[in-house]
Amino acid sequence: MPKPHEYFSAIRDGAPINWRRFLTAMGRNGVLPGHLMQCLQPESRFAGESVIKVLDERSLREIESQFPAPAPIIDRISASHSGKSHSERVEGNALMIQHISWDRPRVAFSRDGQTWIEDEPAGDILVIVENLQNFIRFEETIALVVDRCGLSAAPSEITLLFGAGQAAAKACNRTLYTRYREVHTLLDLDAGGIKIYGSIKALLANTGLQPRFLVPDNIDAYLARATSSMSQDERTAIHCAGRAHPELTYLLQRLYLTGKKLEQETYLDPLNE
Repeated sequence: MPKPHEYFSAIRDGAPINWRRFLTAMGRNGVLPGHLMQCLQPESRFAGESVIKVLDERSLREIESQFPAPAPIIDRISASHSGKSHSERVEGNALMIQHISWDRPRVAFSRDGQTWIEDEPAGDILVIVENLQNFIRFEETIALVVDRCGLSAAPSEITLLFGAGQAAAKACNRTLYTRYREVHTLLDLDAGGIKIYGSIKALLANTGLQPRFLVPDNIDAYLARATSSMSQDERTAIHCAGRAHPELTYLLQRLYLTGKKLEQETYLDPLNE
């Protein structure tokens, strides 16, 4: 059924409408039929649809003002006027990065999603972490990826980036990521983490960058001690991911067979080493 502003637009344009349905729709929005019939009249009360004559312009404008047409949505700001900003993307992004030579994190920043403002990369290998805890415990995380995840690099070569979940795969991040010689991920070992990895992998397609899904070399021991179990839907997602990511075959098989999942913060717990 058309919305009130769509009915009024048709009336103004001289287009025929279904008068009975119009009265019903307006009644649901708190406007009584008697009020409408004081300012509007169908040219035919017998046809299914009829052109509507305006009897009282002032009264009609008063009713119309209660049902304005929504503003066209062209970006997140315009969408906010209709309460739909979360359905539209933000053009740019702000990402926290950290390097061993810095005393605090810095921000890589883009207003328009095309031009990035950042310091010259201090390390040319980027490791994207999903969760803030791993980013905050920077030195431990760097030691983890170098000593236990098989990343062949010196700590000084690595820049850590806080990805904030799926936001790490925003399209505009591609320009930033391609400034690095290598890009890798340290994510939760679950269906969500695999999905983020897949999104970043797709983002970097045709760039020459092939991200690795980093996990400790003793990941089987972690899974053996894990207490969090996957739902059936999560296990199905892990099974399906095998076709898209053959490079993760062993890891995905272990996840599926054990039915367990891990959050990346687990790797920082010395009890699990």
